[in-house]
Amino acid sequence: MHTIFQIVYFFIYNIIQIFKSPFYWVVVGIIAYQYKKIGKWENLVLGSYRRSLIYNIFTSMVMGLLGGILGSVIFVYLGTIIDLRDFYILLIFAILLSLINPRYMCFAYGGGIMSLISLKFGYPRINVPEIMTVVGVLHLIESILILLDGTRGRLPIFVDGNEGLVGGFSMNRFWPIPFVIFINKGRIHPATIMAILGYGDIALANYPEKKSKWTSGILFIFSTLVIALAQISITQHMFRYMVAIFAPLAHEAIVIIGKQMEERGEFIFKPSDMGLRVLDTLPHGIGRKMGLEPGDVILSVNGNRVYYEQHIRNILNDRSPSLRVKAFNREKGLVFRKHRGYIADMQELGVVLVPIVHEYAVQMEEPKGIATRLLDRFRRKTNGFRN
Repeated sequence: MHTIFQIVYFFIYNIIQIFKSPFYWVVVGIIAYQYKKIGKWENLVLGSYRRSLIYNIFTSMVMGLLGGILGSVIFVYLGTIIDLRDFYILLIFAILLSLINPRYMCFAYGGGIMSLISLKFGYPRINVPEIMTVVGVLHLIESILILLDGTRGRLPIFVDGNEGLVGGFSMNRFWPIPFVIFINKGRIHPATIMAILGYGDIALANYPEKKSKWTSGILFIFSTLVIALAQISITQHMFRYMVAIFAPLAHEAIVIIGKQMEERGEFIFKPSDMGLRVLDTLPHGIGRKMGLEPGDVILSVNGNRVYYEQHIRNILNDRSPSLRVKAFNREKGLVFRKHRGYIADMQELGVVLVPIVHEYAVQMEEPKGIATRLLDRFRRKTNGFRN
């Protein structure tokens, strides 16, 4: 037990040293830029920021450190030793694949394809079991971080689909992961390596908490299988082909199934004929303090039936000394909520409602990589010349 504590202390000490590295802060800067972009959209849709940029960055750093410590312990337990050259090749593969589609930046694709090329052609010559172990462990860490932290950055969205406008949530979290792993560079010694893990998901037919738990669970199973196949492949050569094929195909299947769950499922946050459906409540809003929950349908406010957001605005403009809300809750049925005190406007109420139409509705389209966009532009120009 004492030895285990010594090992953990060693990892924590070495990982904390990463704070001195400019590269770590470059990674944090990239994450901050992503959160800043998300924050602009959040302010556009909600009229305010749910949480500050500093809060999002700080929580990502803390969770990333915890993930890095866990990953380091797993790598030592498995006896993983990598060649830094292999890791750099993996990074290059991931970056090249991201030019086709941003989500191909995931190591499951780059690691699998790179391993297959190495096994088939002998170049680049890499240690397939160790690289695929790294892929599996990083996904294992990701699955745990999604479970613990995946919905912290959820953002209400409005999607213009075949059934009209529906509400939903976009979940976006990023974590800088410094982890200690043994590398073989003439001699075997520990080194701290940086990685960025990200979680991007949508929830239209499921509540965010349920969707993130599903994603976390299926990713945990996936990562466990990748690690198991990679470890077996150390002694069984055929399993190297199996893990190289399994990782990208299984990961792609997870993405497709998760997307179909939301696109083909029964949308939860559809406009209601009975009243106004609540999509979300803001952390410091009065609506959350009153007990309003996502999915509730507001039937009346101060005895007046409401069907449009403007109806509630008009009631608030009457400067009533209290607010009485009758709503339908999916689990409790008819509920009554009350707030004593004057509420200035919808922003103070802090309730996001699902409207009939919304000027910031988005289309369900997957982002394209730089190479794909350039190819599409070239095709359009070619077709234009032909016409």
